[in-house]
Amino acid sequence: MGGSLTLSDEMGSTGFQPRTIELSDRTRVHVRPIVPEDEPLLHEAVAAMSERTVYFRFFSPLKRLPDALAHRLAVVDYNDRFALVATTHKPGAKERIVGVARYDRVPQTEVAEIAVAVVDEFQRRGLGSALMSTLGKVARDHGIKTFTLIVLPENQQMLGLLRKMGWIHRAKLSGGVYDISFELPDA
Repeated sequence: MGGSLTLSDEMGSTGFQPRTIELSDRTRVHVRPIVPEDEPLLHEAVAAMSERTVYFRFFSPLKRLPDALAHRLAVVDYNDRFALVATTHKPGAKERIVGVARYDRVPQTEVAEIAVAVVDEFQRRGLGSALMSTLGKVARDHGIKTFTLIVLPENQQMLGLLRKMGWIHRAKLSGGVYDISFELPDA
């Protein structure tokens, strides 16, 4: 895959072994750490999302992902800031990001804020829960014990996913959003 790191480079710098997962409809996606070269793919992924999905992820009706934000999302340190991407790569076509899960550690704590986004055509197939579970394992390996996130009340899909995973332990409605935190399960 032009421009991306080799498997051994990825494993060495991130501690995460890229893998292929099968979704509920038997579609296979590749899950790997994000790399800076993914910036253009992030633009394409957001462009492929519905206005509703973009709004649920960014709390703003972005028509296009701003370049500075795409850069910030694509460049992580693989410890305090980590992101996984789920990609597809059809023969003869270029790689495409269809899901992202990330965390950003609250400085000097064992707490990290997470965010997950899945391109609409890949929603409701188990990709969001697979990405969140995998991200949880990575976070535990990096000393993170608690995830926090902010979810809009109308984002019933995310709230349902968190409930199904048993990950809603504390949720409080403040300022029109749910502020949710939960302890990561032991590996």
